[in-house]
Amino acid sequence: MILIGFIYLLSLGYLLLAFACLEKFHRFRKNSHPSSHFQPPVTVIKPVCGLTPELEENLLSFCLQDYPEFQVIFGLNDENDPAIPVLRKIIDAHPEIDITLVINQRLSGKNYKVSNLVNMYPYARHGTLVIADDDIRVPNNYLNEIVAPFADQETGAVTCLYSGTPKGGIISSLHAMFINEWFLPSALISHTLKKNDFCFGATLVIKREILAEIGGFEVLADYLADDYMLGKLVAGHGYKIHLSHLIVQNIIQPTSLKSVLLNETRWARTMRTVEPVGYTFTLLTDTLIISCFTGAIFYFYTRQFIWPVLIIGTVLLVRILFHLRVNNMLDGHGAGSVWLIPVRDFLTFCIRLASFTSNTIEWKNRSFSVKNGGVLLFQLNQPIIPSVPPEGISKSNTGNN
Repeated sequence: MILIGFIYLLSLGYLLLAFACLEKFHRFRKNSHPSSHFQPPVTVIKPVCGLTPELEENLLSFCLQDYPEFQVIFGLNDENDPAIPVLRKIIDAHPEIDITLVINQRLSGKNYKVSNLVNMYPYARHGTLVIADDDIRVPNNYLNEIVAPFADQETGAVTCLYSGTPKGGIISSLHAMFINEWFLPSALISHTLKKNDFCFGATLVIKREILAEIGGFEVLADYLADDYMLGKLVAGHGYKIHLSHLIVQNIIQPTSLKSVLLNETRWARTMRTVEPVGYTFTLLTDTLIISCFTGAIFYFYTRQFIWPVLIIGTVLLVRILFHLRVNNMLDGHGAGSVWLIPVRDFLTFCIRLASFTSNTIEWKNRSFSVKNGGVLLFQLNQPIIPSVPPEGISKSNTGNN
């Protein structure tokens, strides 16, 4: 009973630490005023795959930036991708914006997104490169905010946290709650306790010469967590990884509960392979589940109902306050309700357990096996795509901003 009580206190301590880190980051955001005098030309590299929710609005948010000179590159691996009409619509509607469309099936490794980045890279015209996923939406001051830290010559990469913005239904709210109330605070705790040495795919900014120094996008071609590994390589070369105060939006509209569970299981298994020890200790973050288990043990030994009431009630109160504070900090882009907290936390616990049962992940309708370090070992039961395809297709607007 002493051991379970100690584990309970550690778990409650995690929740309180997450609360403190959230408040610290909120103060950092309020006090951050990046200089608008450092505005080098920028190339925004956008790998696209399929019709993600509100794709046109997401991509337009990167095109309509209040920034003096920038280029946008859209890249796809498939000339029949259903997103192509959306991309051509954006290009045709905004001839004043420097936009390049690259379609190339060439594969550089098992990570199709990285292959897409490799194929787009030759078309990049500027020295500061911004990479962001196609389900991300940003404000019009985004480029100003994320490029400013490069005024410090020791900065090697800049990255951003992201929040989940649900678009309809309980399922999307549950997935957004996972991002907002588990991923986001976990990342802030890591940032607080140790030197930041990894990046997030929601936003990753790097200079061309530093990318070349670490070996280019090609060195990431067989890694599942390519964003994480890029940050590790940049930090390993002695550069600083700057965490921006900006929080971008991840637009979420899942088709089913199954798709959410597969997505979260893939994420969990990825983190287990790249940080096996640290990930094991994330079991302590399942505070509500641990409190229920602790309350049951204490009642079994004491037969006093007051113990589970105090143990579970304390955690539930802090958990509700934490949920409300996260939603408040996200400026109206929060998700879910207090009534979904038990469901969300139970699903998170189940996914964490499932992450230890296999190294197989589902990604973009393909099955992969992952080994320690996040390396994609092989593709399971999938047709082989030629590694030397036809030449890429490129279309570009000639106007500059």
